Amino acid sequence: MSKSQISSWIQASSAVGPAASSVLTGDLGAVVVAGAAGVDTDDIQASDVTLVTLLVDASSSIATRGLEDAVRKGQNDLLDAFASSKERDAILLALWTFNDELRVHHAYVPVDDATRLGAKNYAGLGGTRLYDTWVDALAANVAYAERLRASGTPTRSVVVVVTDGEDCGSRRRAADCARVSKDLLASEQFQLAFVGVGSDVDFRAVARSMGVPDGSIAIAENATPGAMRQLFRMVSQSAIRASQRTVGPAAGGGFFGP
Repeated sequence: MSKSQISSWIQASSAVGPAASSVLTGDLGAVVVAGAAGVDTDDIQASDVTLVTLLVDASSSIATRGLEDAVRKGQNDLLDAFASSKERDAILLALWTFNDELRVHHAYVPVDDATRLGAKNYAGLGGTRLYDTWVDALAANVAYAERLRASGTPTRSVVVVVTDGEDCGSRRRAADCARVSKDLLASEQFQLAFVGVGSDVDFRAVARSMGVPDGSIAIAENATPGAMRQLFRMVSQSAIRASQRTVGPAAGGGFFGP
């Protein structure tokens, strides 16, 4: 999709009001264009789909904490869990990593076509543009989801960010994130989740400031490889559970709820 097409799809979406739509369309760049791509609607075999957007911190603190390999293995475990689930054909996955730059490894593709993180394509370096990543990823998701709905495909969205630090270097602010998050959650078509690793940041406060509800926040204060892989397992289990529900209201317990 082009920038103009993305803007049109976002503006057509019933999931966001004028203020949130303005935030999403205010600075559409190449990364949003890349993120809003996906399989053609004619190639989707499932009767409904779940768009899972995984946003993974690739900042220098990940390397400093010795978590790079755990992130790689955790993301690989997540793909294995999706591939072995009954819902595999209904899940389309997008993978982003972020530090000083935002990188779309791929937009929405079937699980078997998803990229696996490894030493050649994932390493911790630089800062943490958390807020910019959140807004750009939501813009891409809203546009592609609206395109699917317009084709008659019921669509739910799950967006999960995994980070070990607070924002550094974003043009957007937490209030921009929260404005968009509020509308998307109210639409009952989206589940938004925040995964924080470490104890030097109040991740619950950060997530709340971005509009993520308490039941959709998971934190591992001990920043160990084992804790990181466990968090990825929680994400995969919760995403599979979300994909099993009919498109509509999210569970009262939030993304990580029962």
